[in-house]
Amino acid sequence: MVTQERALRTRRALILAAATQIDDFGYDGTTLHRVCRAAGISMGALTFHFPTKDKLADALQEHGRSATRAAVRQALAVPASPLRRARALVLGIARLLEKEIEVRAAARLARERPSAEADWTANWLPDLRVLLAEAHAEGQLRATADPETVAVMAGYLVAGVDAHLRHRAHAPAPDAPHPDPVGQLARVWDLMLYGVSAVPVTY
Repeated sequence: MVTQERALRTRRALILAAATQIDDFGYDGTTLHRVCRAAGISMGALTFHFPTKDKLADALQEHGRSATRAAVRQALAVPASPLRRARALVLGIARLLEKEIEVRAAARLARERPSAEADWTANWLPDLRVLLAEAHAEGQLRATADPETVAVMAGYLVAGVDAHLRHRAHAPAPDAPHPDPVGQLARVWDLMLYGVSAVPVTY
């Protein structure tokens, strides 16, 4: 039992160290030696758990998928209308990117190691599409508001949060105050839904 717990701790430490390195340097810029130094674990221990960098990246992406799916389940369980649950889902994903470096690194890996299995957005975007379709069917969106277009916009917003967080982490003055990205996203989401025009728009 003690050996098993130690092995689990080692795996978690290696995944966290890999996430830190990949979040900073990307997949190509991360080496197993960097991960070992960051985790304070020998190369032998690392390769025992993860024989290759690909295996380590796979484990990190699986961790990111699990955390993301948990956030989605939490949002779907909110006792509210489909549109409010959609809002909770988008904000929950943004908050996850802000708080969980493993999820942020998994999202980056999905861009740098693209495949159908590794697509991080596949863990939350389909559920958002369902919620928006339900909201549209219930008359919570304008008849002309295509749910798919709203879902695409949400994807762009989440990608913007990810980019903002990455820029903030590497800003020249990391101690300077930064706006709350999740709070900003909430305001942008509400603005997107309610519109900015005070008068009917004609084209």
